[in-house]
Order: sequence, then C-alpha cells, then structure tokens
Amino acid sequence: MSLAAAAPATESRSASRWPAHRQRAFVFWAALVALLLSFCTVSIMTLVELRNDTWQRAANSARSLALAQSLEISRRFQIYDSVLRSIAQVAGDDAFTQIDWISQQAVLFDGALVDSALADIIVADATGRVRWSRRGGVGAETNISDTPYFQAQRAAIRNGLLISRPLVLHGRAPDMVVAISRGLETRDGSFDGLVTALVRLDLFEHIMTGATLGPNDVVNLVSEDGIFLARSPSLPGIVGRDVSSVPDASLFLSAPPEGFTSRSQFDHIQRIFSAVHLRDMPLLLSVGLSEDDIFASWNRRAQTIGLVLCLLAGMTLFLAFQIRREFRRRIETENTLRSSEEQYRLLADHSTDLIIRLDAEMNRRYVSPAALRFLGYEPDEMLDQNARTLIHSDDWPIVLRIADNARQAVGGTEDCYRLRRRDGSYIWVEGRYSYVPSDGGFIAVLRDITKRRMVEAKLAAAHAELTALVNTDPLTGLSNRRHFDEMLLDLAAKGDGAPVSLLMMDIDRFKLFNDTYGHPEGDRCLRAVAGAMRTAMESENAVPARIGGEEMALILPGRTLAQAQIVAERIRATVEALAIPHAGNETNGAIVTLSIGCAERPCQADVLEPLIGEADQMLYEAKRTGRNRVASRLILRKAQPLPAAPTDYPQREAVERFRALKLANGRDELDTLAKHVADLLNMPVGFISLYDRNEVELVGRHNITLATSSKDASFCRYAVQAQEPMVVADLSIDPRFAQNPFVTCDRGARFYAAAPMIDPRSGEAIGAVSVCHHQPYYLFGAEERAILTTFARMAMQGMD
Repeated sequence: MSLAAAAPATESRSASRWPAHRQRAFVFWAALVALLLSFCTVSIMTLVELRNDTWQRAANSARSLALAQSLEISRRFQIYDSVLRSIAQVAGDDAFTQIDWISQQAVLFDGALVDSALADIIVADATGRVRWSRRGGVGAETNISDTPYFQAQRAAIRNGLLISRPLVLHGRAPDMVVAISRGLETRDGSFDGLVTALVRLDLFEHIMTGATLGPNDVVNLVSEDGIFLARSPSLPGIVGRDVSSVPDASLFLSAPPEGFTSRSQFDHIQRIFSAVHLRDMPLLLSVGLSEDDIFASWNRRAQTIGLVLCLLAGMTLFLAFQIRREFRRRIETENTLRSSEEQYRLLADHSTDLIIRLDAEMNRRYVSPAALRFLGYEPDEMLDQNARTLIHSDDWPIVLRIADNARQAVGGTEDCYRLRRRDGSYIWVEGRYSYVPSDGGFIAVLRDITKRRMVEAKLAAAHAELTALVNTDPLTGLSNRRHFDEMLLDLAAKGDGAPVSLLMMDIDRFKLFNDTYGHPEGDRCLRAVAGAMRTAMESENAVPARIGGEEMALILPGRTLAQAQIVAERIRATVEALAIPHAGNETNGAIVTLSIGCAERPCQADVLEPLIGEADQMLYEAKRTGRNRVASRLILRKAQPLPAAPTDYPQREAVERFRALKLANGRDELDTLAKHVADLLNMPVGFISLYDRNEVELVGRHNITLATSSKDASFCRYAVQAQEPMVVADLSIDPRFAQNPFVTCDRGARFYAAAPMIDPRSGEAIGAVSVCHHQPYYLFGAEERAILTTFARMAMQGMD
C-alpha cells in the first residue's frame, strides 16, 4: 500500500477518535466544575443558615427584653391611672364639696402615691382653671385651658385615659413630662374638667437603662403617632421629636412580631429591632441590637472558610490538570500498543511509563527502558526475575488480586502499589494488568504516581484541616457546639438503648473573672480549664466541647450516671487543683472552680431534649447550692431532706410589711402579675407564694385554686432558703419531690420553676414567684430564669 493510500485511512481513524477524546475531556472538566460548585454552594448555604439563625436569636432576645420592659412601664401607668381614678371619684363626691379648700386639698392628695417621677397632680374645672394641685400654690390665674391635653379631654371625654405629647414644665427646672389625664363628668354626662398627672420622662429612661444591652444597642419608647418619649442611651433633643415620617417608621409603628432590620437616623447604626405595643396604652417600646456586634463572630468564620475554600479549589484544579495530562498520555500509549507487536515494542522502548511482560509464573520476560528512570535498574538486570522481588511485601496481595481479576476478565484490573528502587527507597506506581491468553502471562503498564500521591496527601490534609476548623472551637481546641450537636444526634440515631451520659459544666462567676482580670486572662482561663478536662477524661471516645462562653460539656457514650459522676468529680478536682486566682469567687477559696451537672439516658430517638435539659438543670442546681460541686439525681437522692426553716424576726417583719403594702387593697394586682408571668413563659399555672410563719400562702394565683400549703410540702422553700432561682424539669424523677403529694396526685405537677422575692430592706427572702406545668419541660433556660427573676423584683416594687 502506498503512502498516499495510507494517509486518508490514517486521517479517517484520527478524525473518528478526536470526538470521543473531546467528549471525555468535556465530561471530566464538567464533573470537576460541578463538584467544586456543589462544595462551594453547600458551604455558602451553611454560612447563610448560620447567619439567619444568628439574626433570629438576636430578634428573639430583643423581643423578650422589649416584653419585660413594656410590662414594667405598663405597670407604672396602671398605678398612675388608679391614682387618677381615686382622685376623680373623691372630687365628684357631694360630701367633698361641703368642706373647706384646705381640707379638700388634704383629702385629695395626702393619701396619693409618693413617687419621685410624679411632677404634679392637677384637678381643673370645665373652664380650665386649676382648682387643686398636689404641689399647692394654686392661684386664680392658673388656667390650663390652652394646653393640648385639656383640649383633647374636652373633645373626647368618654375616651378614658389620654397620654399627651412631651411637655416642658413652666416656671420650674426644664423637666420634660408627659400628661396622663382623665376627664370629669357632671351627672348628666357633660364635661366637668379633668384630673391630670404630670410624669417625668426620666422615669422611662431609668426603667429602660436597667436593661442589659451592648454599647451600640438601644431601647426606644414612642407614641403610636410617632412622637419620641424616651431613649436609652439618651440623645440630646430626641424627646418630643416626631419620627412618623422618617424611613422605616411604619415598621416601628406596626410592631411586627418577627422583628425587622433598620438603620438609625440618629447614629447611622444598623440594628435588629423588635417592637411591642404597651397593653391598653397608645405607646410602643422597641429594642434594637447592633448588627455589627451580633455578626462579628460570623464574619470572622465566613472569611476563614472562604480562604480555605479557595486553597482547596486551587489544589483540586492543580491535581485535575496533572491527572488529565497523565490520562491523555496513558490513552496514547494504549492506542499505540494495539497497532502491532512491532509498534508495541517500539512504543514500549520509548514510553515514559514502565512496561513489563510477565509469564504465567509472574517472572519478567520483557522490561522497557523506562526502568532506568523509574527504578535505577537497567532493563536487562530485571529480566527472568520474579515480580515479587521489587514489590513491597505489604502490597503483594494487591498485585495478586489485580492479576487474578485480569485473568478472569472482571473489573479491578488496576491499582496502586509500591516498588523498590536501587537505592532502597520506594515509589508509588499505578499498575494496569492485561491478560495474554496465549501463554497465560500479563502485560503490566506501570505509571509513576509518587507526585500525585503527594498532592493527594496534601489535599487530604487540607480537607482534614477544614473539617477540624468547622468542628473545633478555636480558643480551647475542644469540639464546638455544631460538632457537639452532631454527636448527640448520631447517638440518638443509633437507638440501641445503650446508656449515654452528659456532663454540663460552667466556670463559677466567670463574668466577674473577666471584669476583674480582663478578657485575655479569661481566654487563658478557658484554655486551662479545657486542658484540665482532657487530663481528667478517662475514655478516648468521650467528646469534650465548648458550647458557649464559659459553658462546656462532655458526652460519655456507654457510661452510666454513677460512672459519669466519678468523671465529673475528677474534672472538678483537677480544675480546683490548678488554683487559678479568682477574687470574685471568694466563697470557694478565691480560685477558679467548676460547677457540673450530670444526666443519663438510653440511646433512643427522643433522648436529646430530656438529656440536655436534665444536665442543664443539675448544673443550675450545683450553682444554686453553692457552686464548685457536682449535682445529679443520685447525689440529690443521697442528700438529707431540707427541713422547713423557721422564720426569724427580720423575715417575719418583712412578711408583715408586704401584707400591709401589697395586700391591703386586695390581691388583684398580684393575681394579674401571676397571670402575666405564666402567659409570658407559656405555662398554664402561675402563682406568688408568701413564706409565712406557720405555712406558705398563695397571695397571687392564676389557674390554681390552692390557697395555702404546709412548709414541708411546698416547692418554693428551696428557692426561699437558698435565695436563688430554682428549676425542676421533671418533679417525678427528682428525689426531693417524687413523693410529694402535689406530684403524686391525679394530674399532679411535673415541672416547676421559681424565683425568690427578696426584701430590699432586710435582704430576706419572703416568698417566690412560681410557674408550673402538668408535663415535664426541659427548655427552661437562662433567658426564662431571668424573666422569672424580673417578675420577682416587680412583685417587690414599693417595698424599699
């Protein structure tokens, strides 16, 4: 055949091969790009989900704080309204008009509320002339008919309580006040004047300043028509300003329950807001938390993950180019081998791959010249020797397996193994074996993949580093909350009924440690405690984690509660032995100590909530009963029953003063407070108990008919005697309450939480604000305890 005739055939074969080659290349690169995009997409979705979770938690915190603040402000307005009603009733009495003016002044105001926030209380007739003022000094020329609140009452007498815009008191210091007024009526229902209380606006700033906020957070009090009444922190000129026309004003005035984001027109800070309407008042209270503070940790994590993703993508692309280049070279080699034996030998002699011809006994019959470059041997030196002589002893079974697969014409005819070079070192090769039926031997094509193995090792190390970064707390080196939750979910998914114990740990008074020694020392303290945990752990399969702030946890799969207590005590003692100075923890030796709560449950689908809830409750019990200790059901069972402590003189005096100030006019206010706390915490029962001399009396009740109980049977005595809030997730499994008649009865109590009421004068606990439920409840955390404590303080308002 001539060269001219052979050329078209060659071109035809080449043309038929190119489309398949390009198709394989397209599939390869498309799959690689899809893999990288999917990995990036999953990472971005995870970051977005974390950001959304952070936003939602901030919105929930803002709403809880707004609700607590709004209840206190509403309570103040209700007190002032009751004073106005009382004065209006007295002023309309016929007998009142028969006495002299001085006696009238005394009757109206001598028994009125003594409150520094009340600038004045005024009673005016239908013409606007001020007839009586609590401050006295009323003259004939005193007339308020031109004031907006007088005109509003005269125009809408039957609208009840009205709240004015901010006003400046004339003739006195430049106090800003708001007028709270009620209209007076004649017997025929016509307008007969009004009674007005002038309330200083710094009252609301004082209430709002009590909220726990960051340096860039804000609390606003605005009327429903958009007039600013108060702001914390305060800004000059903000009170009385109309903001109804500024951007996003509609969001504030509509108070959506899900929260919203807005940029302040005053300090240009972007915040997450939650606003609530004050009950029966034309007022709104909003709490705004700074987005920069909330998302600071998320931003750092996003930057770190983005950098790791870029490095991983770069290494993947580099490896892909190397693999693709080697793949093309292998295809070219295999295509050439098919042409003929001569072309095969010619190609074998010049191939960059090492080609070896083996007989049925795996002896070498041909070795290509690449052996010198691969192994440092001349080809003739390797002939007539068994292949096993240069193969790593651990990898010989791999070679036998792929040779057997080639002989039987099944898959898996290529794999990676190690060959020894002349200098004694080993290289990695990828060997592909083809069976030769004529003599039962093999053709082995070996490619040096040592560099690829090195790249794969680096890629695996980068992947391991990324996994460790995602699952590890960077400060302590312990598992983070994400990995902690995943491990608990995995244990629950097993469902094999094996025991799993959980330790929840908290560094005692760590906030005082940070405030005293600074955050760098606080970080060192956290690392030292984490190191002590690792030292004291007895099991390698235990999972230590930092789940937030100074709170840490330890998962102990396969450990009973008794075994977990031993580990917990060892950790507590190890931390105590560090003797890290902590002046704020004087009651425990002025060193850093640890409180630990223990719980155990069998592995099953519904294990997470009761396991975490009981461990958290036991942690809180350890802190409540003195800190630097371990608490569990077993420890509580061994403890002696708490006796009903006698009431001493200061406590009895405080109880009697409470009766005189709070119960003299009935119990409606305390019943309302009990209902509010139960509604806010989603509990069916709320009550306020008074720890009296001989019994416990329920002085405020919601959905409970019980009026009194003995001290021995009462739940609140633990909170009263320890003067600390108390939470019991399941009364039926707590040894202190399991046999209590209020638990064992039909539809008995299963969940109970209480905060003690502390007398501000004597410091004595005289009772508790409590909620309970007929079902166990494990989600009552620090935020709910803070709300309960706030209501306990509200119950003691006016006792100082």
